[in-house]
Amino acid sequence: MTQESDIKGQAKDILDETLDREAVLVLTRISEEMQLLFLAHPSPTPEKVKEIVTGFFLENGKSEQFIEDWINTAEEYGRTRGLSEHEQPMALLSDFGVFRFMSFLKDKGLTDDQITIVLTGAVQQASEQQDRAQG
Repeated sequence: MTQESDIKGQAKDILDETLDREAVLVLTRISEEMQLLFLAHPSPTPEKVKEIVTGFFLENGKSEQFIEDWINTAEEYGRTRGLSEHEQPMALLSDFGVFRFMSFLKDKGLTDDQITIVLTGAVQQASEQQDRAQG
């Protein structure tokens, strides 16, 4: 448990040191948008997830080739993790959320190591919140 607390503390320190209030608000908005997507699509079809991802990337100026490559890479990653076809759409949606966070943090100048710590801390926080909600 101490190691989890250390990671969450490191993640908080990194965010406090590197991001201004506006950036924290953007991260909060990304999190809220992803939560809404998960609530609206608890068992999404592959087509629905691709539609969501494609729409987002097109709105943000990404090329069709980028989108196709991103989806193919994410799908392949899901297969290598041994996910069933039923699990893959939700995993793709989850990977999309992680990608959004990582891209934003990268744009803000965080290093890959800092991003890993922040994402690990966020996963731990989310797991604890889910455990409390279920328990």
